[in-house]
Amino acid sequence: MSLYQSVSGRLSDRQSNAGPSTVLAQLEQLPAASVDVDLASIHSMTGTNLLVGLAQLPLADVAAFAAEYPTHIDSLLTSPPEATVVTAWWTMLDPAQRASLAAATPRLVGNLDGVPLAQRSRANEAYLRESLVEATRALDGVLTAEERRRLTSEVAMLDQVSEALQASDDGPKRSLILLDTAGTGRAAIALGNPDTADYIGYLVPGMNYQVQPQMVNWTAVADDLYREELAVLAENASGAAATTTTASAGTGLAATATLRVTGAGTPKAAATGAPTLATIAWIGYEAPDLFSVGGLERAEAGADFLETSWAGVRATRGGDQPFVTVFAHSYGSTVSLLALAKGSAEIDALVVVGSPGSAIQSAAKLKVADGNVFVGKADWDPAVNSAFFGSDPGAASYGARVLGVHGGTDTVTGAALTASVGHNDYFKPGSESLHNMALIGTDTAELVTGDTE
Repeated sequence: MSLYQSVSGRLSDRQSNAGPSTVLAQLEQLPAASVDVDLASIHSMTGTNLLVGLAQLPLADVAAFAAEYPTHIDSLLTSPPEATVVTAWWTMLDPAQRASLAAATPRLVGNLDGVPLAQRSRANEAYLRESLVEATRALDGVLTAEERRRLTSEVAMLDQVSEALQASDDGPKRSLILLDTAGTGRAAIALGNPDTADYIGYLVPGMNYQVQPQMVNWTAVADDLYREELAVLAENASGAAATTTTASAGTGLAATATLRVTGAGTPKAAATGAPTLATIAWIGYEAPDLFSVGGLERAEAGADFLETSWAGVRATRGGDQPFVTVFAHSYGSTVSLLALAKGSAEIDALVVVGSPGSAIQSAAKLKVADGNVFVGKADWDPAVNSAFFGSDPGAASYGARVLGVHGGTDTVTGAALTASVGHNDYFKPGSESLHNMALIGTDTAELVTGDTE
């Protein structure tokens, strides 16, 4: 069963600005050991009750249940409890219960928003291995042409994910935080540790960016952004050190890069040590191809998935919230704009490039902190200014800030930055566009270049 087929409307009525639902309060008051369940009774449970019940079964019974009632697992993933409830449930489990659930139902643990992402990754990597072995073995059997085509596509998709999980030379560790093998698949790979990172960037792609064949390419783009953000943090730290030295010499403070400031007014780097990063190559929806790009069905489904993912990060991080930025390209910008208009999960900054627009009429309608919405429009990009899906986010009336993409100069180092041309050039290393994205993603948007029409 494809999660895409039954995603519509599953989130907005459960997550709101009103805070955690009453289910969370009930869950916190329910001692897990008091739940009396067995394999015969658990099949009638749903939602949060099913999660609590599964945690009480021995490993063999959980595995048997998952094998006998796969649609129950599907239902938990298509209509999950809100992320705060999942986080509270997971926190109450002991290590043995968590290990049993991950071993018996890796697909559930790996893809349930509200479970910490490192633990999801371990479950998903087991699910990846199991799925690859199972699909490869099935290909050796007697199959119809359609079955062989489907399994061949699934193996190719899983191989792509496996390849994308390999870290680049000197690059950060990669983890598999989402894996759905149905249809053209859905997957997300994190670079760095999103469970602890100060800055998290979601990269949301557009048309033709299915898991197979684009997971490797999109993860490489996330790697390029990660490296550019590291460089920005190093520039900022160097500038701050120079400022401190100058001040101690009695010559006053120089105008240098400003480090992120905490609510108490203390520079974040000074308060917690060197800031840390994570970028997420998110192909968490079934991106359209040339024949299906004209409609909004996939964007609407993707918006729900994306909104749920943000809520999961917010829930697992508790009082240690990261600075979350979304970098959305092409049809992925339509997905992101729709998600942010729902208003249940706030992000800290949004970067939209090569956008065909959405029905959202104003940046003020988006759940983005402090109006941190940036739009980049390269020359010879046929998508920009088109307003194909409604409003053009790059129009002056929209209220977004301009992301410089036409070439410029790094305001800290003086280095030359190249221009982006056409629809697919925004994430090019060395470009003004990518450098500006890194500035925004590390909460130094005051240094963004080209912030004028």
